[in-house]
Amino acid sequence: MKSITAKKPRKPAGEALWAIRREEILDAAARLFARHGYPETDTQLLADELGVGKGTLYRYFASKEELFFAVLAMLLQPYVIDFAEEAGALDEKAQILKLIESYLLFVRDNANSIRFFVAQLLHDEKASDGLTGQVLALYEGYRSLLTGLITQAQEKGFCTRHFSPELAAGFLLSTLNGMLIGYLFLGNQGLDLEGAIGMLRQWLFND
Repeated sequence: MKSITAKKPRKPAGEALWAIRREEILDAAARLFARHGYPETDTQLLADELGVGKGTLYRYFASKEELFFAVLAMLLQPYVIDFAEEAGALDEKAQILKLIESYLLFVRDNANSIRFFVAQLLHDEKASDGLTGQVLALYEGYRSLLTGLITQAQEKGFCTRHFSPELAAGFLLSTLNGMLIGYLFLGNQGLDLEGAIGMLRQWLFND
């Protein structure tokens, strides 16, 4: 599926119908990109998957590249954890534990999209260029949030002071990412939510 020069896609009559159809195209494209990679996924393959003509696809996306980045945006959206409102009434210790739990639950519930990102990062240079920056931005936001919470928890005596907040946050994220990989390979056998939270709680708070 080569990049093309085209007019900006126009919405057909009925915005609700347009949005539904666009989501169907994105869902199918995500499956094909994950299965075949960016280079081997072309318009005809996607059109066949959806049972439509290639011209229909260009009514929604002007090029393969535009479609791919729309898929990335769709799959990255759940990774932005809106934590502030829910955590506002909790102390720092409870916020850290809630953040850990949210991360592990997200891994469990979004394994397919995580596999998609891993496949793109490993195999597709073009995909990696567009994806790495977005993933790193999300990681940095999560790391900064944890570092700040651990700093405050240490100041209030909730959290062990044996390590700097930066080191503790880095180790915690490395542990969580290891659990992510284990879950991708082993499924539920690789992710014991209660056990993981219990061990991290003991390490951070000596509970």
